[in-house]
Amino acid sequence: MESITTSASPIKKIAVPIDFSPKCENAVKTAVQMALRHRAKIFLVHVVNPYFISDRAGRQIIGGESISQDIDAATRRLEGLRDLLSERHPNLKIETIVQTGLVTDALNDIVVSHNIDLAVIGTSGHQKLKQALLGSYSYTMLTSLNCSVMLVPEEFKTTSFKHILFPVRTLNHLRTKLRLAIAIANRNDGIINLSGIGSSNNFPKLKREFLLLKRSLRNRKQRFQSELVLTDDNAETISKLSIEKPCDIVMLNYEDEMKWKSLFAENFFKKIINNTESALLFIKPKNTVTIEPATYSGYDLTMPIPG
Repeated sequence: MESITTSASPIKKIAVPIDFSPKCENAVKTAVQMALRHRAKIFLVHVVNPYFISDRAGRQIIGGESISQDIDAATRRLEGLRDLLSERHPNLKIETIVQTGLVTDALNDIVVSHNIDLAVIGTSGHQKLKQALLGSYSYTMLTSLNCSVMLVPEEFKTTSFKHILFPVRTLNHLRTKLRLAIAIANRNDGIINLSGIGSSNNFPKLKREFLLLKRSLRNRKQRFQSELVLTDDNAETISKLSIEKPCDIVMLNYEDEMKWKSLFAENFFKKIINNTESALLFIKPKNTVTIEPATYSGYDLTMPIPG
């Protein structure tokens, strides 16, 4: 394993998508405290969907004026929130962005243009059956955004991370994950709970990497605990450990472990989101490819509205 520098934090720019619903409040609080501890800049982002309706002649009937009003209203609300946060935290570096487009496309454009390291997303908690089948907002954000993603449950009240669960279940991007875990631990006076989690199929390789991580943490005199767990269900085991420890944040590689086996089967991500009450930080390599904006042709007033 390569050497890891711990002086500078890898978290420099944090984006918080805001739709002005209650689930965003904890996401903002968490992101603000992270930005202060990591000396990062925070971006409060709202995306306006540019809907409009036109007739057969191409004349716009509905949309333009309403979109403009939505942009103005969102701008005022975000600027009000920015001013409130700046008053409470004078050292906080903060910027507001209002953009039009499909949510994930617009956010990915911001990830590229502002070099975002982390998106902090508010979630509504456990998914209902319908959401599990059709896909939830948090799951969509997790799988679509081109940067690391932190999911913060609406009922999650902790803004500092004293207990960090570091599952070793896959072997990709461990160096990046360890650097980030150390940065979070050092800025929260926290302890890392290193947990090697796997089945008999991958246990020898996993154990080897687990021991290298232990040695790396020990050499840096980092506070940590460690254990190896043999399991056939990584998601269930990680969720249980997050409650038993208990942990404030769970750090996960962005790598799924199973495809949908049936209509009702849950993949690794959905199991974790459904069964874990802590903040979830999924480490993803940043994609620096600019996303082409979607083209909006509007609705033809004389034809059935799609959907």
